[in-house]
Amino acid sequence: MADIAFESLTRWYGESAQRTVLEGVSGHIHEGEFVVVVGRSGSGKSTLLNLLGGLELPSGGTVRVDGIDIASLADRDLTALRRRRMGFVFQAYNLIPTLSVADNLRLPLSLNAIAETDQVEQWLARVGLPGRGSDWPDRLSGGEQQRVAIARALIHEPEVILADEPTGNLDLENAERVVALLDGLCREQGRTLIMVTHAMEVTGMADQLFTIREGRLVSADNPVPAGVM
Repeated sequence: MADIAFESLTRWYGESAQRTVLEGVSGHIHEGEFVVVVGRSGSGKSTLLNLLGGLELPSGGTVRVDGIDIASLADRDLTALRRRRMGFVFQAYNLIPTLSVADNLRLPLSLNAIAETDQVEQWLARVGLPGRGSDWPDRLSGGEQQRVAIARALIHEPEVILADEPTGNLDLENAERVVALLDGLCREQGRTLIMVTHAMEVTGMADQLFTIREGRLVSADNPVPAGVM
């Protein structure tokens, strides 16, 4: 399982740091933890998630996974780390519309050269969608698409799940179902879950709470300061 440490993490865009999104952010995420990242829109929380998942590289500071500075990895090795050890859940679901539900789930197995046995049906059952493998994504509701996206993120048994506003497009009932599903599946399997969210009810479920304000980490493990959201 992965242990993630980040120190003095900074990310800017443009020449001469024209737009600084994160500045001097440090923290430590232990394996198996559920970590929630909160803050206003534009505060830098999604950028932090992208840096922790290796989707972006820092302008300064380090992200270490099991002691390895991921910015020091060759592109091929960084891609392999993301593909094998991490799973991503996005607000927009990002299912491939030209593939069936089952083929969407098979994709990470294929990319990781994992032999398929009965994982697809097992995961559809786990997320409450048994027998829906032949459906097309556009035949599913938003909540159902997000549950398929969760199954796709977990089917190859990654160590870390990174979820960026996974409930942002869902109604309250489906949002609660998706959060409970992610939390339950990750705790059941000992996976680390890092979630960016505006859903304040989620914070009480977290092992760690990171609050980002204007690109800086203003609190950890504490209630959200008044006026942050």
